[in-house]
Amino acid sequence: MSNATIESPPPRQREFKETAADLWESRPRSRGLRAQLVWAWLIVKLLSRQNVDWLVSGGIHALVLLCIGGFALNQGRGVEGVGIESSLVDGLAEQAFDNVLGDDILTMGGGGTPFETSATQAAEMAQQASELSEMGEFARMGMGSGSGDGGSGGGSGGGTGIGHGPGIGAGFFGTKGAGKSFIYVVDMSGSMYGERFTRAKSELVKSINKLTAEQKFYVFFFNDRTFPLFEPRPAKGMVPANKSNKERASRWIGLRRAESTTNPNYALQQALEMKPEVIFLLTDGELDEPEAVRKMIRKHNKSNVVIHTIAFENPEGGKTLEAIAEENNGVYRFVK
Repeated sequence: MSNATIESPPPRQREFKETAADLWESRPRSRGLRAQLVWAWLIVKLLSRQNVDWLVSGGIHALVLLCIGGFALNQGRGVEGVGIESSLVDGLAEQAFDNVLGDDILTMGGGGTPFETSATQAAEMAQQASELSEMGEFARMGMGSGSGDGGSGGGSGGGTGIGHGPGIGAGFFGTKGAGKSFIYVVDMSGSMYGERFTRAKSELVKSINKLTAEQKFYVFFFNDRTFPLFEPRPAKGMVPANKSNKERASRWIGLRRAESTTNPNYALQQALEMKPEVIFLLTDGELDEPEAVRKMIRKHNKSNVVIHTIAFENPEGGKTLEAIAEENNGVYRFVK
């Protein structure tokens, strides 16, 4: 190839090369450090003037790298100092848990006695330690799809046909009730202590676990006080009979402990005010104030709630329970 075909570089590039060459040739090789620095500065200045685009690109890249490095450093510090973030998450978790349980606590308690203080609750839980082994069994009861009415068998005298129609219902110790909303009012006085109370709780769990998801339920235990479902943080009203509520109710029932006297008055009043379709009332003896209880029911049962009564292993209170059932379109049953 001849020299005539070689293209000459553009004027600006040629000028840059000549200037750089001149500066390189003029390097003060034998002078002091200051002269060397001045020469280096001239080289940098020349390069900056001739490569503005390159410098801008380099500056942008450097800025991006600094931002990425700062973000990574901040994240590293966040891992070490998660106190605020974790406390926020914990607070949200506690709030969610409170929403599940319900923020409002019903002011209940027979004879006007308020709910237990924290110290009393701790003492009660310690006393109930002997029953914890039962709780697992209660939680497992009835969760299958077995058929039946939740009762323990026959009993004397046929039923009235309630619950055998096309509708849905519930059964408790062989007594059947038709409807979609049920409240169980169960004696937990001192006379129920031991195997008797264990049997009652077992049948109660079976009955609840056989309800369908479209039904609702609630439980009141009573002695001289009233213990609403999920006390000490009671449910605000009847709860759907879904799997979660059934399991939670089973655990709560398993922890109840029988003691004290027998007064269902306030529990029945609260149950009637919830206006269920059916109430099951179970007790193992005569009520403390039978006439007062019947009078209270007549006053508050404005919705014609059906009340089925069960005399449990003791017929002593049978006359009162039979009268309550008769006056409220229910069925009385004695269970041995």
